[in-house]
Amino acid sequence: MKRELHRSGPLGLGLLALTASACDDPLSAVEAIDKTRVVGAKVEVAGDSTRAAPLPGEDVVVRFLVLAPDPAPTFAYALTACVAADAATDLTTCAGEPLATAASLIPTPDAPSIAFVAPADLTGDERLAVLGNVCASGIGLPAEGASTCDDGSAVRATTLDFALDDGSHPNTNPALTTIALDGLELAPETGLTTDCAELPGVPAGALKHRLSVSVDEASRDALERENDTGPARESLLVSYFVSRGDLDHAFSGIESDDTSSTTGALWTAPNVDVPSLARFVVVVRDGRGGSDFTERRLCIVPR
Repeated sequence: MKRELHRSGPLGLGLLALTASACDDPLSAVEAIDKTRVVGAKVEVAGDSTRAAPLPGEDVVVRFLVLAPDPAPTFAYALTACVAADAATDLTTCAGEPLATAASLIPTPDAPSIAFVAPADLTGDERLAVLGNVCASGIGLPAEGASTCDDGSAVRATTLDFALDDGSHPNTNPALTTIALDGLELAPETGLTTDCAELPGVPAGALKHRLSVSVDEASRDALERENDTGPARESLLVSYFVSRGDLDHAFSGIESDDTSSTTGALWTAPNVDVPSLARFVVVVRDGRGGSDFTERRLCIVPR
């Protein structure tokens, strides 16, 4: 299998390794947290979570980001890890028997995840894959291979494929460092509570607020350049998801030649009659299999 030197730059930002399918409402805004869906996945080499491309023989953990309207969701899931088939289509399939499986048929608050070992006899030019199914929050899965959940609804199918490191093509995960609203940094612990009274407050109404997202300066890895005009380092794609209010855009980029590692979006708070929780989820991807994601929460306060 030919190794791809890079998938970054303006075109590469759209080449996301994660795909998901379900009976989603086509009229639903892409950034709205209004149903259960898989929106991200993070690959980590055991013992060094900064690395997204394992060497043959190394332990790997893949963790999926699943969103649902419930601020304390639980998910049933079934996942399978394998060596990806070298196919000419965009459909990811397994080249052989599974490397590992992981499942929770009963909904659990833990993120769907799977741990496995990258086969030691691989060359490093192959790709690994994780395929799986997830049910809507709070709904069980009758069996690992089931196509419907306990309530008869269709599973959310998800597929991730990512490259190995052959010893000369490492890839690290980008790292989100700061999430702020109107200059106020939102601490990571704000993403854990469901009690509106414990969160920073924002007045309800049609005011626009600046959501700012910063990544670590070292998040854009150097690239092996194909020619003198090729990018010297990765570009990053940032995706935004929100449970309440409106965002002016769902995606923004940090290009390879940008001098700033900060981007963002404008959020308009909705009108509410009672204090209401607002959740913000941010995902960053490097287009080569590296990613990071985080959540922050606010309280919308009636005027």
